[in-house]
Amino acid sequence: MIRVAAPTLALIALGFSHAPASAGTCLSVDIMSPAGQRVSSPYGVNRTGRPGASAGYHQGMDIVNSEGAGTKIFSGSSGSTSFYNFTGGGVIADVTSGDTRFLYLHMNTLTLKKGEVVTKTISAGDQVGTMGCAGMRQCAPHLHLGTLLKGSALSTSGTNGRAWKMGSGKGASPMTADAIKEALPQGWYYVNPEPFLPRQLPISNTYPDMAGGPRDTTLPKTCSPGANEGAASETVSRSDTQSRQAAISAAAERPTGSEDHAVKVANQPNRSLYIELARINATELTTNTFDYDAQMDAALAQLVALYALDARPLEGKP
Repeated sequence: MIRVAAPTLALIALGFSHAPASAGTCLSVDIMSPAGQRVSSPYGVNRTGRPGASAGYHQGMDIVNSEGAGTKIFSGSSGSTSFYNFTGGGVIADVTSGDTRFLYLHMNTLTLKKGEVVTKTISAGDQVGTMGCAGMRQCAPHLHLGTLLKGSALSTSGTNGRAWKMGSGKGASPMTADAIKEALPQGWYYVNPEPFLPRQLPISNTYPDMAGGPRDTTLPKTCSPGANEGAASETVSRSDTQSRQAAISAAAERPTGSEDHAVKVANQPNRSLYIELARINATELTTNTFDYDAQMDAALAQLVALYALDARPLEGKP
């Protein structure tokens, strides 16, 4: 029978608690007819020089469907909403849901006059406009979805993804990891809308500088701009991730400490179990972070502690 000390169990639990806390409000319903829905221009990419696109970083995400112009746009969340015209950007619905805001840009509406601002409370699923680029000189019909997170939520989200303070121009570089941690609590910051979508969508127009590298599907729904998004300068391939995991597993199997300690550990019946626990912990860390140095340190530190516990004589034995 395998006996595992209570401190060991506590350490294992601690090892699995490194995932960042959830931050933000998800979109709970589809924002347009899902038929043919796809991302035509992803978030966070530099579109300078792209035909038909404005220069600088894209601080939102363009979505289209098979219906095109005239398709109904719905709010994906409940909240206080302001409707207004944006010069050169059509009609905007700005929905605040707790610590998250969703901006629905480039729409048409039959009720909002130019310069008029209307504020009211709406529910998820209420129509906020139609796709159509009202007042824009050049625009293929699409919905530009912007997602903003309050600084108090962003700073504790654990993300290393691309973020911009609201009001910073498209020419501004993405915030550094340190700047994200120091985000102003009451400020609003653009983040990637992908993890807030009610469903994953295909990406029809990939860019080489997409967060985490070019991909053809949006990120999974997490309701938070999590660390799995990757940093602006980080492109991590699947093979690189696997090689890192293999390195951790190999390191975990090496004897730790003095020669005498290594012999004691080798003779313990629980050794293979503890190595497997360290492997599982390393895999969990791989899922939740791109900080491989921290990943390696955490996995090996846990293994050393487990070895030390296992090498101690059990109570009641000589």
